[in-house]
Amino acid sequence: MTYTPTHLAVQGIIVWLLLSKKNKAYYKEHRWEFILINLVAVLPDIDLLIGYHRSYTHSLILPTFILFSMLVIDKINKDASPIESATHKIVRFVKLASLMWIVHIFLDLSWGPLLLFWPLDNNLYDLSVYLRFRNEAWLFFPLTFVGLIPGWSIYSMTEGQRMFFIDLSQEELQSIYGEFLDLYIAQFTFHVLLFIVWMLVILFPAFRRKKRKPAEDRKKFYTNLKATWSLIKRQLTLFGIFLIFLGLMLGPIIGLNRSMDYEISYEYKSTQSLFDPTLGIAFVNKPQATTLVNFSSETGLVDYNVTVLTSNNDTFISFFDNFENLTNNYYDKNITYEQMIASYSILTNQAKDESIFESKLIGDEMASGILITFNETEEEETVFLITFVDEWNTTESFIYEAKIAINYVIHRKQAVIEGGILSGIGLAIIFADQIIALRKSKKAKS
Repeated sequence: MTYTPTHLAVQGIIVWLLLSKKNKAYYKEHRWEFILINLVAVLPDIDLLIGYHRSYTHSLILPTFILFSMLVIDKINKDASPIESATHKIVRFVKLASLMWIVHIFLDLSWGPLLLFWPLDNNLYDLSVYLRFRNEAWLFFPLTFVGLIPGWSIYSMTEGQRMFFIDLSQEELQSIYGEFLDLYIAQFTFHVLLFIVWMLVILFPAFRRKKRKPAEDRKKFYTNLKATWSLIKRQLTLFGIFLIFLGLMLGPIIGLNRSMDYEISYEYKSTQSLFDPTLGIAFVNKPQATTLVNFSSETGLVDYNVTVLTSNNDTFISFFDNFENLTNNYYDKNITYEQMIASYSILTNQAKDESIFESKLIGDEMASGILITFNETEEEETVFLITFVDEWNTTESFIYEAKIAINYVIHRKQAVIEGGILSGIGLAIIFADQIIALRKSKKAKS
């Protein structure tokens, strides 16, 4: 996340640089008014008060709608009254405040998921950007630079409320995300914006020291540059360009389908001191997503068969509660090994009878595994998966590794259509603004 002082400073600088000469002169005389606008830089973080940080107030849709409304009102009001009125001042204030809001969201974009397109889309989006290196020496460097690797991750609202809308400690973050081989560039958008500021303040002025061009060429260059800038500097045109970008980001840039993978490893154990040939996981079947679950396990000297079940919540809880009581009785030496195995067989048969799906893997089928497909649903559904070794040579001990790979294929057809509509609206705004400007220009000349 970007901290509060950073939001105030960076967003204040960016919006100040974007001010026209007229507005900059006004706010130099009314400095406290601009400071009040600058405070809006931290307004989106008000969602901390409702416990769902990075949620509703971190959507681009609401400030974009407010900005568009102010641009239209400003346009109508200017045509009606060219003299600056109280309405002009209020509209300008709200317009700049909404711009502060939008910049805040872009600064937060590369530090965890945001509810970026609510209410059009209820998923959370996270832009991750990495510097990727190959472990090969290049010249005197120990690594070879491969490139800048961007990637979009998508999470559901339930995942967001459970994982991302709270402040996590470093240990909690590592337990969720693990450790990555890629070098993560935190606050990528933040660094990009700082680089833009650097170019405007440091780099571009340096070119003024170059040898001046002949007067005619220089005049022609500046005339063409001025003409081009006059076409795009209009506020509605710039807003239309932003809408096109927003639509592309909602749709084609993220893609029609996105894939997310999770893997869980576990060891089945049957030894003299520990008996746990079971594995249970609960995962969410996301809306607008196809969920693929692949189960596989190692094979060894001891022959064994594994049963894979999908169960309901009651069966899941009952099975593992009874299994825990059973093993505790064995560890406390209240029952013998043979009695535990007999009771374990009763538990597994009961779980099979109460479950929705059953598949038994025998011998070599362990390595190839089994693939279970869950089709997309309208709402999130929790799936309970139980796997256990229910047939083996009970005179032998064993330790086997089981793996469950979960792959979500998230379908974004609706988001792509909505993104196309947004981009179309942006294009229409640009054309309308340019046609109005052309007519006014012809009228002025006549």
